[in-house]
Amino acid sequence: MLWSAPVCGLAPFAPYPPFLLPMPDEAAMALASALHERGEDVPAVNGALPAVETCAAELARLGGGQVEVAQHTRLHELGELVWPAPVPGGLQVATEDDVGLVTEWFGAFMGDADEQAGRPRGASAHEVPDRADVVRRLQTGRVWFWVDEAGERVHLTAANPPSFGVVRVGPVYTPPAQRGRGWASNAVAEVSRRIQAEGARVCLFTDQANPTSNKIYAALGYRPVVDMANLVIVR
Repeated sequence: MLWSAPVCGLAPFAPYPPFLLPMPDEAAMALASALHERGEDVPAVNGALPAVETCAAELARLGGGQVEVAQHTRLHELGELVWPAPVPGGLQVATEDDVGLVTEWFGAFMGDADEQAGRPRGASAHEVPDRADVVRRLQTGRVWFWVDEAGERVHLTAANPPSFGVVRVGPVYTPPAQRGRGWASNAVAEVSRRIQAEGARVCLFTDQANPTSNKIYAALGYRPVVDMANLVIVR
């Protein structure tokens, strides 16, 4: 498994829900009880199924309200990389000079992902990076453009620095006019190869309501690890 202790933290986006890793139902219910007894206002719970459902349901029972699904996600880990059909161009590391475009594409990523999954744009809770956050990511050297044969930047793939030997890929963003040309598959494949060559394991999250991204990553050799959900408690 990719998980390690602790089994609960806070997601880094509003409303900062508890983030649950896999745990027994009894532990999830005990966590909900402890939060309620402390008088914590918990409007959402995020994390691994079924623990997150159990915890949210108990919070709703104790404090009133109804549990609604905001988003279903799935954690994948790369096994043996399967190369896609090649396309012209290659990866280029983004620099601080690219902060404007990278900030724009980071911002567009979640809104476009909502639309692709059939949700209203901006419906998903997520971390919105500001310029300083983007600069810090650029300084790691782990944001790449796919540049086509004409030198145009047509796609962006990013990855986090290694943590406990695991690297998470994302965001992965192609502007609407450039989709369906294989840029994303080739960029993610090459980024994944480089990460594995460093000796790290590679993972990424997908939105289960977005069949396009799930299909692309499965074709590259990514395999499901655990299903997750963002749940909202409506009172």
